[in-house]
Amino acid sequence: MTRPDKTDVAVWRYGIISSLLHRNEEEETLENALMRLASHPFRKPDGRFVSYSPETLRKWLYRYRSGGLPALEDAPRKNIGTHSSIPEKIEKRLFELREEHPVWPLSRMLSRLIEEKLWDMHQPSRATLYRFAQTANLQRGPHLVVDKPARAFEYQAFGQLWMADFLHGPKIMYKGKKRKTYLHAIIDDASRYVVRAGFSMSENTEVMMKELMASVRTHGKPIRFYTDNGACYASHHLKFSCANLGIHLIHTPPGKPRGRGKVERFFRTVRDQFLEGDKPPAHTLEGMNKAFKEWLSLYHKSIHSSLGTTPLQKRLRSESACRPMPSSLDIEPLFRMKKRCAVYLDHTIQIDKRRFEVIDAHPGGRVDVWFLPWDLSMVWYGPDMKPAKPLNATQNARSTRG
Repeated sequence: MTRPDKTDVAVWRYGIISSLLHRNEEEETLENALMRLASHPFRKPDGRFVSYSPETLRKWLYRYRSGGLPALEDAPRKNIGTHSSIPEKIEKRLFELREEHPVWPLSRMLSRLIEEKLWDMHQPSRATLYRFAQTANLQRGPHLVVDKPARAFEYQAFGQLWMADFLHGPKIMYKGKKRKTYLHAIIDDASRYVVRAGFSMSENTEVMMKELMASVRTHGKPIRFYTDNGACYASHHLKFSCANLGIHLIHTPPGKPRGRGKVERFFRTVRDQFLEGDKPPAHTLEGMNKAFKEWLSLYHKSIHSSLGTTPLQKRLRSESACRPMPSSLDIEPLFRMKKRCAVYLDHTIQIDKRRFEVIDAHPGGRVDVWFLPWDLSMVWYGPDMKPAKPLNATQNARSTRG
């Protein structure tokens, strides 16, 4: 994607602050107007949604008043590509060390600088030195390691590769507060068929695990599950569940989002055709998911340019590589989360602000607990996996009186 022209950026910024220039000062103070603008997301020329602090908007306003539209342009940095903060002696020594030791990691080179008292570990910062090493091609074995160019790929069978990601959606009112929504999607590489997708109020492991479990129940186990290195996808819980299911979990390299272009392209279609700006299609989470389900049905029946057919037709015509789950197999235990909880003196534990009775557990100690984070109707504890009973203090009071 090309970088927007600096004049286009200035015009875009003017469009945001124009209401500040023409406001009625008797009806609204500048502070209130800034707070109001800061509470709304704005769509950038590249399609991303961003929010700005009141102080940033105030600076844009003052810059425009003092210099007009050109003052809203970004002045180019004068030190791009340079590392003036790195002393010449450190720079020279890093090149010498890399020539002497081609396979040393950069951390060992920095340790040598400390031993030689050339670097005090503060100035310049470690992050600055790592950036310099990357720019100057000083990583381990620079003459041996060459990045392979990203190449287009496409699997033939449904279920050979599923890829998943989150999309930041619009804000809606939720429990009395305006909160951002997140769209989690799992799509099939071969058919572009959306295996599972839905809006939620968070982008955590629990949401992703719930969607994956529903997908496996419906379609069977895929061979590969492709994600990025986000916290929800790098969790031990996901690795453990995929290992039990026999799914090969693959992460894109840090800083190199190769291979996830199809799911990113799907998100772009969602933005262009479903979200259409920062105004949500509905004002509740249930309404958002209902509207999205209807739109997704149309998406599956629309011609996909790269496929030459619809995702639904491609899905039906493709051979399925998913391994079916036996009808008698209960897969919920494979997705349960394990947690070690403190046992209170009244023989209870607490999970997500809910109390459960663990009668056989030792008060004052700790006990292993298994549960589904999105469904706390059943909780198990101890080595024998005994069911924990939700605390009912009123019923306990009746039993005590009896």
